[in-house]
Amino acid sequence: MTQTAAPRVRGANSLQLRFMLVVFASATLLAVVVATVAYQLSQARALASGRSSVEALATAVEKTLAIGAYARDEVLLQEVAGGLVRNELVDAVAVVNADGTALVKVLRPGAVERQGATLLTRPLMSPFDAKESLGQLRIDLNDAKVRADADREAYTLAAAMAGQAALLAFILYLVAARMVSSPIVRMASALRRMTPGSGERLETPTSHAGDEIGMLIAGANELLDSNERQLKVERKLRAEVEAMEAQYRQIFDSSSAGIFVLNEGGRLINGNPTVSRVVGVSMDELRILSEDDFIARVFNRPEQVRQMIDDAVRRGETVSADLELVQLGDERRWVHCLISVQHVDGQTVEGVIYDITERKTDENEVRHRAEHDALTQLKNRAAGQATLERFLADAQARGTSVSVACVDLDGFKQINDTHGHACGDEVLVACADRMRTAVRRSSDLVARLGGDEFLIALRDVGPADAVLIQVMRGLLDGLSLPVRLSTGEVVRVGVSIGVACLPTHGSDPQGLVRAADEALYHVKRNGKSAFALALPI
Repeated sequence: MTQTAAPRVRGANSLQLRFMLVVFASATLLAVVVATVAYQLSQARALASGRSSVEALATAVEKTLAIGAYARDEVLLQEVAGGLVRNELVDAVAVVNADGTALVKVLRPGAVERQGATLLTRPLMSPFDAKESLGQLRIDLNDAKVRADADREAYTLAAAMAGQAALLAFILYLVAARMVSSPIVRMASALRRMTPGSGERLETPTSHAGDEIGMLIAGANELLDSNERQLKVERKLRAEVEAMEAQYRQIFDSSSAGIFVLNEGGRLINGNPTVSRVVGVSMDELRILSEDDFIARVFNRPEQVRQMIDDAVRRGETVSADLELVQLGDERRWVHCLISVQHVDGQTVEGVIYDITERKTDENEVRHRAEHDALTQLKNRAAGQATLERFLADAQARGTSVSVACVDLDGFKQINDTHGHACGDEVLVACADRMRTAVRRSSDLVARLGGDEFLIALRDVGPADAVLIQVMRGLLDGLSLPVRLSTGEVVRVGVSIGVACLPTHGSDPQGLVRAADEALYHVKRNGKSAFALALPI
């Protein structure tokens, strides 16, 4: 058995590649989500931290500014406010009276006053009376610095989180590839290299002896065992089938019987060499018959074979008959044929033929000898009477006529006595041939009743038909011609004929022959060498 090469797994069809892509896609998505959340949280925390730092500074100088505001000490207020703006998180510091007038306002160098900046305010209370408000401390935060610090911190944290997710995905991929994908790839490659039925098996790695990979390898080995057993059984069965086919083919080819199989349309499906020999065609010509009507080409009476097929279908059994084959040259050939019909994927006709030409020839010769006169080869008395009865029955069934003539050779006894029986036999043979010539060979009867007496029956001929006169004159003229004997001598005979017709002169064979015989003797009494019609009954 040849091994079919399994296709190598490449590109997008690789399970390992697809697993890697899924892992990294999932890791990327997770990193994006985590980084986004981390960024937002970190930014919010950084903003809160910057605000807290500024609030701590405000708390630290709150009392000093309250004293300066109480004392209207602008120098002190200017010095404290200048100290605050030196912090990068502060853009401007202002101290205002309770009536809203500014006592001092200091901008960080390089900073510009902006509308909408984040404003941190603290009330300034009197150092001597906690309920007395002296004014308010206003601090404008450096939002750009706070936001930049928050973004930097958030980016750092988000990058760390994304890297952590990518690293985790890569480690997960390596672990999965080593523990699952690589063993499966090695197992698939080993399976691809194996020859079916070779006995090769997959080895189970020690590290996978008790896990799912080990179970998969064990299952694959069990499948290989089952496949090997099945292949052995299949090979054994195939060898047995091939041996049986060879044996049956030998029997089929060497059988003395011709065996053929036809489809429902009568076309040849298969035939053995004996069929070729029996039907008289070569194997090449026999194969051509698969495109032709085998029954019509082989059998002389195809309708008889088709009737046998119908009978086999109707009765559900094999039918048989002696059949004549299509004639090749002058030889008539016969077979004994058995026909059976099978119904598997449509109708098939199975036929077996045996050559019985020799037996049929012998039977025909025996029948011919039994029915024919040995000297003249005309029908003898018994066969002539049987044939006459058949003629009359058919004519009566169809309402037609039959003419019966009794023929007697005049002067034959003298030839026989004078020249001998051998010469007499030559005269009888010559006269028989002339009588056969005078009648219609395809339909009429000429029989020898004995000695020099003959019987002739003309089918579908009545007393008024011109054919009757024509045949009778032909008999008179032909039989009156001289006969040259083998000795060189020439002799002549005369002829007397009596004729009776159905139904004018009788309705049965005996009555017609008797009437014709009476007409014959009437001719003999009146000069011979003539024919006479019997008297109507």
